Amino acid sequence: MSRVPKLEWISLVYLALFVLAVLSPSIHTQGYFGLTETRLEELSIFLFGLAGLATFSVYERIVERRVKEKEEVEMDYNRAKKELIESYTYIGSVNRKIELLKKVTNTASLSVGDGKKLPKELFQAIAQNAAASIGADAALLRFVTLSKLRTDGEHMHASGGVRAVRVPNKDLQAIVEGGVQHAFIRSEDGFEFLAIPSDRKADTKAFMLLHLPNDQIQEIDVSLLKVFVNQADMLFTAPQGL
Repeated sequence: MSRVPKLEWISLVYLALFVLAVLSPSIHTQGYFGLTETRLEELSIFLFGLAGLATFSVYERIVERRVKEKEEVEMDYNRAKKELIESYTYIGSVNRKIELLKKVTNTASLSVGDGKKLPKELFQAIAQNAAASIGADAALLRFVTLSKLRTDGEHMHASGGVRAVRVPNKDLQAIVEGGVQHAFIRSEDGFEFLAIPSDRKADTKAFMLLHLPNDQIQEIDVSLLKVFVNQADMLFTAPQGL
């Protein structure tokens, strides 16, 4: 962007016009073009005043252009700053999610490789990491046999005020029957939970129920949560599962 010169010249122009207006009686010593000396003095003063108004109009337009350019520069700067912050935030969020997945996958692989009964702490770790990935203050892993609406196991992680999840299994069954990937469900005690079923086609399925603090809906990576619930489903139905 070209640099606009400083505007001190406006003061010199006004000063020159003022001096010429004051010296008008000295400039005109006789009449011309049929006009008397007095009329020429009056006409000169009028023209100098008109020139001053025109100069002020030009000055005002230049100032307005400079202000507009400054505002555009500030807007571009703020927009670039915001986009940069959002980019770093997104990169940091992705890196944290990758670390969570690596940690849970590694722990699950070691447990399965031992050929022993899977510890409850492993399922609680999956719930905890799922909650951490979206900032939820409570997460519940529930394994349900849909045909009987029977709960076969639950693993809870809670860091906020929610200590129990009172969501009927029939509401979870409705999610599967509706063929949706996730849904918000209100519990019997008034809390709202994000419910995500596992993808495995079977009568027994895993469900992840998460409660966001203060009911604040934010951007949710459902695909990441699907990884957590599908892994829990796979571990639960493995021969050495609980």
